[in-house]
Amino acid sequence: MILVTGPSGHIGKELVPQLLAAGQDVRVLVRDERKVAWLDPCVERAVGDLERPETLAAALRGVEKVFLLTFETRQDVNMLAVAKAAGVRQIVKLSTLEAADRKLQLGRWHRERESLIEASGLEWTFLRPGMFMSNSLDWWGDTIREQGGVYFPGGKGRVAPVDPRDIAAVAAAALTRPGHAGCIHELTGAELLTIREMVETISRVIGQPLRYQNIPPLAARFFMLKSGMDKTLVGALMEVIASLRKGGGEQVTGTVAQVLGRAPRSFEDWCREHADAFRA
Repeated sequence: MILVTGPSGHIGKELVPQLLAAGQDVRVLVRDERKVAWLDPCVERAVGDLERPETLAAALRGVEKVFLLTFETRQDVNMLAVAKAAGVRQIVKLSTLEAADRKLQLGRWHRERESLIEASGLEWTFLRPGMFMSNSLDWWGDTIREQGGVYFPGGKGRVAPVDPRDIAAVAAAALTRPGHAGCIHELTGAELLTIREMVETISRVIGQPLRYQNIPPLAARFFMLKSGMDKTLVGALMEVIASLRKGGGEQVTGTVAQVLGRAPRSFEDWCREHADAFRA
């Protein structure tokens, strides 16, 4: 049995069907079953909360492997304590590419969680993706639909966005095939793009003109705080933005191709699949 946390997120919703297709028994951990009503009925539902360790024992009963997505360190602590008691053998952890560079706060947070798993005595695999292609929709979808533009302090920095389906496919491989224990998989797409080039790609795909405004970082910080985001998180994200603008995100890895035996999907292909979501 494989337990998937975050089953309604960008990775989880792609991972569950891939595990089913591989013939695996799958259980998902949710706080609200209604959020996964769309899942195949053969998927077991366990109601629990990573913030409440007393709710996790039932979810982990009979589980050998866990796909773990957390948002703060206490959740990892809770999961690891219960998982060890339940006899879980392997953790596949969704981390971030920034974990390799502990100069950034976001990287330090994720590396701290990785270290806890390393010290747990369980088998582990860390997935360190760069920017999700789906972030383009999460971050810019509203202004594209409502204002025909993107406002983001990307500067001339480039990133190699990765399709969440590819991340999920690597996760599925790590959970179902031998040879991934103790591995750190750094995951990117195959092409480096500026934010302007990403916006131009979206514009071309949806057949609508879009403008890109490279706003000052301080303006981005103001809008994030105004939206109610936590001040500490905003500070960490501003570090990532500053690194992007200086070229810190210009990394392309061949891991997706090595693990899956095929090239990673392109950003343009991803945009074509999600074109309607960008249209007004």
